[in-house]
Amino acid sequence: MVAMFVLTLLLALPAFFQNTNVTVQPDMRLFTTMAALNAAGFDVEFASEYHPVRQVVRKYAAEVDAGLLTRLRDFYSSHKGQETDNAQLAKYISLAVSVTDAPAFKPVSREEFLPPDARTVLGFADLLREFYEKAHISQHWAEVSSEYERAMARIAPTLRQSIVRTDAYLHQALGGFASRSMAIYIELAAPINTVNVRSNQDSYFVVMGDSAAPRVDDVRHAYLHFQLDGVVATNLTKIQNNAQLLALVKKADGVDPAYASEVHVLVTESLIRALELRMDRVPPARARDSVDMYYRTGLLLTPYFYDELANFETSDLTIRESFIDMARQIQLKTEQQRFEERFYKIPFPQKAAARPEIPQPPLEPPANPIRDLLKEGEAAFNAGDIGKAEAAFQKVLSDFDRENGAAIYGLALIASKNEDRQAAQQYFERAIRSETAEPSMKVWSYIYLGRIFDLECNRGRAVEYYQQAIKVADNTRNAQAAARAGVEKPYGDACK
Repeated sequence: MVAMFVLTLLLALPAFFQNTNVTVQPDMRLFTTMAALNAAGFDVEFASEYHPVRQVVRKYAAEVDAGLLTRLRDFYSSHKGQETDNAQLAKYISLAVSVTDAPAFKPVSREEFLPPDARTVLGFADLLREFYEKAHISQHWAEVSSEYERAMARIAPTLRQSIVRTDAYLHQALGGFASRSMAIYIELAAPINTVNVRSNQDSYFVVMGDSAAPRVDDVRHAYLHFQLDGVVATNLTKIQNNAQLLALVKKADGVDPAYASEVHVLVTESLIRALELRMDRVPPARARDSVDMYYRTGLLLTPYFYDELANFETSDLTIRESFIDMARQIQLKTEQQRFEERFYKIPFPQKAAARPEIPQPPLEPPANPIRDLLKEGEAAFNAGDIGKAEAAFQKVLSDFDRENGAAIYGLALIASKNEDRQAAQQYFERAIRSETAEPSMKVWSYIYLGRIFDLECNRGRAVEYYQQAIKVADNTRNAQAAARAGVEKPYGDACK
């Protein structure tokens, strides 16, 4: 009975340790922030270009008292300095995704753990709380929510198709480890045709303004960073002499400063640009022109990755597995020779290729042992080292936080893999009770518990857990459809 249970449950579990966690949605924090920014004086478009929602949002300022309006304008003006309005948007978006939901708008972590650009305008969160109340934002949100639903219905299928195609090219399944996420937000009060990408540790955020021709390629670019930033960082030491590789472009004219200052940026961006050309099946002649352009701006490994991906396409390995070999096979002597022969012969591009703002972590991120242990456990599980993964998650519980939701949830899946049904049930139940467990963990814990009791022929208990999953209302990896299916029909056929 135990072996049958474990096999059935493991086949049903999404491979969340290995894949992605992506949602497309609007967000009240961003809506409030954009409304407050518009009241504070932010403006980068002609009125004729405003989306109807932005037209309405700009009128909310009339509902607040003159004192608050003055404080909003003073804050925005003092933090803008001599910069343009265009340069302001990214840091306020970074703040918006770094605070809790309305009406609290409290930082999600201690100030030193927040993204640097969010810290520069952290005081704006106090004004957000006051503006949310006095401008009746919750009421206004109800009035415009149908506009967001229509915008999401229009763009979501295209975004999902792009992500599915990207995962297919990368040879990996859909899903996601619960400690990592990427949220794509549609914000109609933001300037049109804008895409902002921000990140904070393992959370990535893409904020899109309205557009008649959505910049889906920019979202895909961000998604590739979401998938590959960690892969490159984990395997960077496998590239021999990588510091000498970076030294080739440190003093070269016309190189993007980001590529000349951080080797992980150079490697990751080189890989992603090569991937994009391969995925888009760009004809060879045009592809080589693009490779040359990227190479001349400092992406020295784009030619190497472009050629190596031809082999990857015919293999059965995932990009995570293939990158290990790609990294090991990079030869400094070969790249030095390529640089000497090609770099300065390539005409410097008159205009660099458009790309979205790519999130970069702080140069010296603050120590966070819990985060590091969770990532260590994830990496070990991915590599099939269950003992090391279990040790990392157990250390989180024993040394730092005995009720850490992500660690408990990871141990639940490990217990299932180890054919320990009783322990799996206990860990899933603890994940449900944990205050730090994310909604995605809780909803799937309820579903997994429902399936456990279905397999034990306890239909009454199973339905109770499925119904609790529905109440959580989180729909990560189509959880709600799975929960409703569990209510309608028993999981498995062992009890027929």
